[in-house]
Amino acid sequence: MNNNSFGIHSLQIIEFPLHETAGSFLVVYEGNNKVPFNIKRIFVVKSNEKNKRGFHAHKECSQLLVSLNGECLITCDDGKERKEFILNKTNEGILIPPTIWAEQDYSSNSTLLVLTDRMYDENDYIRDYNEFLNFRGNL
Repeated sequence: MNNNSFGIHSLQIIEFPLHETAGSFLVVYEGNNKVPFNIKRIFVVKSNEKNKRGFHAHKECSQLLVSLNGECLITCDDGKERKEFILNKTNEGILIPPTIWAEQDYSSNSTLLVLTDRMYDENDYIRDYNEFLNFRGNL
């Protein structure tokens, strides 16, 4: 696999079907439909106060992040360029492909839904930024 195959240009904002009625709404996240992969893992990150998380890249795993509550600033980095996205809509998410460094800056009382195309594997994580740059061939 070419470690530079995914760059900032590979990031996608995906809008999900939103069905509103008086006083409520329903958002649908379907694998291989609007979610462009077969969902293997789902997890939720809840932050009761301002918090920063992430600070890693994946070698092979793709992630789709959606804000269920509050706001989360997502910073993505391909080793050459950085780009920021604000997630604050339940029907909108960002698709982060493998080999992209990602950081999340949570507002207080925020909840982030994460859908992935792979099961958890610690060996898939790159948690050191210099190691990430080396992996990408930027060092």
